[in-house]
Amino acid sequence: MRIAHGTLTSIGAPDGLFVNDATAILEDTHGYFWIGCQLGIYRVKRQDLNDFARHRIPRVNSTIFGTTDGLNAPNCTGHGQPHGVRDKDGVLWFPTQGGLAKIDPRILDFNSQPPPVVIEGCALEQRSVPCEKHVTLPAGANNLEIRYTALSLIWSHQIIFRYRLIGLDHSWTEAGNRRTAYFSHLPPGNFRFSVLAANSDGIWNMVGEQLSITVLPHSYQTLWFQVLVASLILSLFSLAWRMRTIRFDRQQALRQAFAQQVIASQEAERKRIAAELHDSLGQHLSVIKNTALLLWNKSAGGEHNEAECIAGEASQAISEMRQISYNLRPYQLDLLGLTKALEELARRTGEAAHLQMDVAIDDLSSAFAKEKEIHFYRIVQECLNNIVKHSRATVARVLVQRSGSTVLLLIRDNGTGFLPNKMESDPAKGGFGLLGIRERVHLLGGISKIHSTPGTGTVVSIEFHLEAAGKA
Repeated sequence: MRIAHGTLTSIGAPDGLFVNDATAILEDTHGYFWIGCQLGIYRVKRQDLNDFARHRIPRVNSTIFGTTDGLNAPNCTGHGQPHGVRDKDGVLWFPTQGGLAKIDPRILDFNSQPPPVVIEGCALEQRSVPCEKHVTLPAGANNLEIRYTALSLIWSHQIIFRYRLIGLDHSWTEAGNRRTAYFSHLPPGNFRFSVLAANSDGIWNMVGEQLSITVLPHSYQTLWFQVLVASLILSLFSLAWRMRTIRFDRQQALRQAFAQQVIASQEAERKRIAAELHDSLGQHLSVIKNTALLLWNKSAGGEHNEAECIAGEASQAISEMRQISYNLRPYQLDLLGLTKALEELARRTGEAAHLQMDVAIDDLSSAFAKEKEIHFYRIVQECLNNIVKHSRATVARVLVQRSGSTVLLLIRDNGTGFLPNKMESDPAKGGFGLLGIRERVHLLGGISKIHSTPGTGTVVSIEFHLEAAGKA
């Protein structure tokens, strides 16, 4: 244990001491601790202990002295105190089971020469493989052994080693006095094995010895195979994306064709009903009105009042029938063209809803195919209906500008406004109308934008490209 500045550090055999037990600890004049134990006497540098406690070095280095070094007996265990002393000359005395052991640090030689390191051989699956500076291993190499040693005749059994496989290991492996490195599995790639050694006095050979190692990859681990697989995956992804795009385009085309067919059928049916109302029911109502007026001219008294009532009801029915017929199919569109029909629509809407209507419509002659004009008319009609039904507006503006191959439709009001996304999700509040507008805009190849927030009014902006509208 080391205590410094209130910090307690435990240092034991796993950290480089020879053993964990100590019977006596004596310090010489050269900065070494001499520690007696049951297996002999070992030495460790005081500075190494301090550096280890401060995390400057990964482990300490200790040197053991036993019977081969002159001890009569290795066991330094005794009875009583002290278990070791240092005299005035600096000589250390330790009791052993074979008598007193005398250590004079002054006459011990300090080995300042780092031991040279050599790599003796390699084995793969316990079979020797040649390895002189470089070794090439087959794919899936397992159980690689690298044997190394240090050339020194001074306490060679106390030389310690550390090694590292550069490219795989992030730190050094402290091997102690073990002279073989083991690697159970190596991935494909290029590595460099480096081994260092330190003599019994802790002097490290920082150059050591190195061995280049190449592990060949399996065919599926090569770059060309990975590029091939990546290309195949990209091709499959591209094919899947293309098929999805084609399927989406087909669905969009079918959806657009179906929508065109439905809207065309609706307009044809509206046109038929409007014609029947005008030609059949309208004629009958006119006959009733004229007959009532004729009776009114010939009658007097009560019969006069009844004839007048019949004529008034017939006039009202004719007016309502004409309004229904106009909504089903505006006759101005066929008689006067799209521009006049839009102006009449805006005028009638303003008068009916008491709106201050500002209208500016450029000439739209031949802007759209004849069968497509009804879509543009319905878009404007639905926008004005929404203003009348939902906006509570007092001022509205209808602007249609034609410039080259572009037609811009702008409808603005000063009403209460709304949240477009929320409105589309709620058909009861006009969502069907907005969906119908977007569908007709799509059929004409236009791009619509609706800007509205509660309390700020609404602006509907739609841009049509006449070439796209003609193909729609």
